[in-house]
Amino acid sequence: MSHLVPIVDPRTASAISEWALYGWPIAVTGLVLLIRWRHIESRIAFALLGYLICTGVGAFTRLFGFNVFWLRVAEHTPGDIILVKLVNASLSIAFLGAIVSVAPVPLAQ
Repeated sequence: MSHLVPIVDPRTASAISEWALYGWPIAVTGLVLLIRWRHIESRIAFALLGYLICTGVGAFTRLFGFNVFWLRVAEHTPGDIILVKLVNASLSIAFLGAIVSVAPVPLAQ
């Protein structure tokens, strides 16, 4: 009986998912804050509100189950399939959430 080696390491998949879910609101809010630095009066309030809005948009996109298949997997073990679905869902939430969060910014001039 041969031992199957998992395709995706659970620690790596967890780290990717964690950075995708919690890192993108900080990145998007920080980018918009840098671009609009001179026009924003209360930068701390903007950063806090921006992070909360991005997190809310992420939770909203999570409800729809939108999925882009960033990773593909051959079905070696059930753990591989679960981890790949976790990473795909996390990256999809971050991708769609970033687009939906930043899309209204150019319109608000």
